[in-house]
Amino acid sequence: MSVFRKLFKVGEAKANELVEKLEKPELMLDQAIRDKEKAIREARARVQSIIATERQSKATLDKEKNNHELWEQRAQKALELNDEKLATQALARSETHQKNHHTLLPTWRLQRKSVDNLKNELAAMQEELDELKRNKDIIIAQSKVADVKKSIYEAKASIGKNNAGDLIARMKAKADRASFEADAAQELADDSASRSLESQFEKLEGPSTSTSTVSPSVKAKLEAMKAKLNK
Repeated sequence: MSVFRKLFKVGEAKANELVEKLEKPELMLDQAIRDKEKAIREARARVQSIIATERQSKATLDKEKNNHELWEQRAQKALELNDEKLATQALARSETHQKNHHTLLPTWRLQRKSVDNLKNELAAMQEELDELKRNKDIIIAQSKVADVKKSIYEAKASIGKNNAGDLIARMKAKADRASFEADAAQELADDSASRSLESQFEKLEGPSTSTSTVSPSVKAKLEAMKAKLNK
């Protein structure tokens, strides 16, 4: 993985870490997209500079090749004119350009390979960015679902800690007790009202002096006691 891709991945990891901590992950996703776009722009500028250097090397390489061929042609022309000395000088110049071409060729090939690799890296970075843009809404939706689930689980945990079942049971027992106490109060009130009504009738009738309700045995004992007293 190139330096560009490593930096790109580091930035992506930090963005993902921050997304998990934010209440509104869409804000961080927008920022992550902007950061990735900036990273791609900077990487593209550097690659463009490298491409320019490669193009310059290729131009120099082609120039050396053309000069090599040109001086060979001149040497050939000099020989046709029977000027061997001039032909020799032309061949020497041609050979110099040929050596320069051979020296520059491996360097240019490495530059060309680097440019191709960097282009592939840029394309991969752009694809990752495009994928993030496409999945942005899905990521936000998943994050919101996760937040809702977390809230539900936290609420359940809180209810468990507060022993809601015990609380409800105590409240029901208290309500039942209050109902029983209300019934008891009504019973006492009814009983008091009944006694009050009987008392009113007793006052109305006055004290009873009738002995019709006295039992025969009691009458007999009373008469015996009276007889003894009369002696």
